[in-house]
Amino acid sequence: MLKKNRIHLWAVIFFAAFFVSCDFTPKLYKEIIQAQKFLMEQNYDRAIIKYEQILDEDPSSEIKIKIFYQLGELYSIQLSDYDRGLHYYKKIKKIYQNPLWLVKAEEKIADIQFSYNKKYIESAMSYEMLVRFTPRLKNFDYYQYRLGLSYLNGAKLEKSFKVFTAISENSSHRYFIKSIYQLGVISFRQRKWSRSIAYWKEYIQREKRKDEIIKTKFLMANAYETMEKLKEAYNMYYSLLGEYPNTGVIKSRLNSIYDRKVARKR
Repeated sequence: MLKKNRIHLWAVIFFAAFFVSCDFTPKLYKEIIQAQKFLMEQNYDRAIIKYEQILDEDPSSEIKIKIFYQLGELYSIQLSDYDRGLHYYKKIKKIYQNPLWLVKAEEKIADIQFSYNKKYIESAMSYEMLVRFTPRLKNFDYYQYRLGLSYLNGAKLEKSFKVFTAISENSSHRYFIKSIYQLGVISFRQRKWSRSIAYWKEYIQREKRKDEIIKTKFLMANAYETMEKLKEAYNMYYSLLGEYPNTGVIKSRLNSIYDRKVARKR
């Protein structure tokens, strides 16, 4: 139901935008009305066909941009055809220089590459553009955080560390606390166990969500265990009994550490 309401609201807004900013011939007006009717009926395939027919008639750039964006939304949101959606968002960048539409298109490209295609180098390129945009965009904090995650998921650990360090130095940043956690993750992946633990200790002092704290303590215990600090690892795992979602995992780790401690004494 939420998706249905979303597409209806989106269609109404898009429909109104046409009337505000575009001039129509009677034939073009009729065709756009027909496309919008298909959209409101959630007949997405027929809406796509009609929009593409309108594009074949070579309308003005203003109308093309809005249809490109509409087709990008239809393919990516409604049909989960992300590559086809990307095709239309990228066409906006090729033919239009209006900052508003360039930002809207880049946002969509970045999210598809990050969330669905898992192409993190490509998503990093888009988020870099959004972060560098002047004047600073309203969602700058989000773009910067996503840039750091793109680098991290794309195994660009040094670049990711640099981004999250910058965020962690700005206490007013929307992702200030999360950046400290991510610095711990990067350090862990770099096998800098002590540094990862230091970041996570700072993180759990600031984080309020219990589930996030529990998850982080488990990672800390894992780091201690990797460092052969078995006492610290045992105590950390033990503190999670009854709290960690999978009790069996905790008991298994405790038994393993106990056996290793006994073996050391022999």
